[in-house]
Amino acid sequence: MLRMKVATGLLCALSMLPATAPAAEKVTYNMAWLPQGSVGGTIVAKAKGFFTEEGLDVELTRGYGGQRTVNEVDQGLFDIGYGDPPSVILNNANGGRTVLVGAINTRWPAGLCFVEDGKRHPKTPAELKGMTVAGGAGSPVQNIVPAWLKMNNLPPDSIKLLRMEPAVINSALIEGRVDLAECWEGANMPLLDFTAAQASKKVNHILYRDFGLHIYGNGFVTSEKMMKERPEVLRKFLRASYKGYRYMATNPDDSANAIAGLYPTLNKGVLTGQIKQTADLLSDPGQPNQQMGFLRDDRMANTFKFTTEAFGVGDKLNVKQLYSNEFLK
Repeated sequence: MLRMKVATGLLCALSMLPATAPAAEKVTYNMAWLPQGSVGGTIVAKAKGFFTEEGLDVELTRGYGGQRTVNEVDQGLFDIGYGDPPSVILNNANGGRTVLVGAINTRWPAGLCFVEDGKRHPKTPAELKGMTVAGGAGSPVQNIVPAWLKMNNLPPDSIKLLRMEPAVINSALIEGRVDLAECWEGANMPLLDFTAAQASKKVNHILYRDFGLHIYGNGFVTSEKMMKERPEVLRKFLRASYKGYRYMATNPDDSANAIAGLYPTLNKGVLTGQIKQTADLLSDPGQPNQQMGFLRDDRMANTFKFTTEAFGVGDKLNVKQLYSNEFLK
C-alpha cells in the first residue's frame, strides 16, 4: 500500500513538471564569403532570435566564393548556401542537383569600379576599352564581362581580364595597379569607398544592369535532397531569414549593431552601407507587390539564357529545374 501511494505521488509530481521542449533542428548555412551586409538577413535572424522562434539552431559559416559554396551544398557539406544563378547552372550542367529557392538580389548586384583621378570618368562600356579589370579566379566576372561587352556590340576582348586573389583586388585598384575591379553591392562596394577615402581618393562604378544585363543575383540555394527530406525545415529557415532581411531593411543601424555584435571586427560604417545597398536589391521593381524572395519566370528565363550562352553550357538543362518558389509558402 505504501509503495502504491509513493508511486502515485511520484506520477502526480511528474505530471506537474513542464513538458520538455523539442530539440532545435540543426541547419548549416554557408555565407559564400566573409560576414557582411549581403548576408546580413540571416545574421540578423540569428542575433534577434528569429531562427530560435522557428525551432532552428542555425550555424553560419564563412565561405570561399559562390561557385564553391554551391558545389559544397550539392555535396551535402552544408544544408543551404548563399549562391548565384550562374553557379547553380554550372553545378547542374556538371551533374549536380542544386536549386535556387529564394531571391535576395532581385537584380544583378555587380559592376566595374574605378578610381576617379581627373583624367577619365567612363560612363559607358565603350569608354572602358583598353582597360584592365581585376577579378577573382573563380568569379563569374571572367565569363560575364566578355558576354556583357558582346551584348553592348563591343569586342569581348576590349577589356583585359586579370585573375587575382579576391583579398588583394581592392588594394590593387586603390593603388593603381589595375584600372578596374569587379565590385558588388552589399559587399565590397562600401568597403572600396571606405578604403579609397582613407587614401584621399574616390571610387565610382558602372553597373552591368544599367547596360542590358537583367538577371538575378544571389539568393538561397539548397539541394534536391534537402528539399525532399527536410521541406519544413527549409520553409522555417527561409521564413526566419526573410524576417531578418525585412528587419534589416527598415532598421539598418540597429542591424549593423546586431551583426557587429556577433562579428566584432567588422566596421559598422561599412556594414551600414552594405545593408542599405542590399535592402534596395531586395525589392523587385518589376513586381513590387510580390512576396520577398519570389523568383519570376521571365527573369529566370533571361538569367538562364544569358548564363548558358556566356559559359557555353545548358544543352541538357531545363530552367524549370533550377529554381522553386514552393518553400516561400
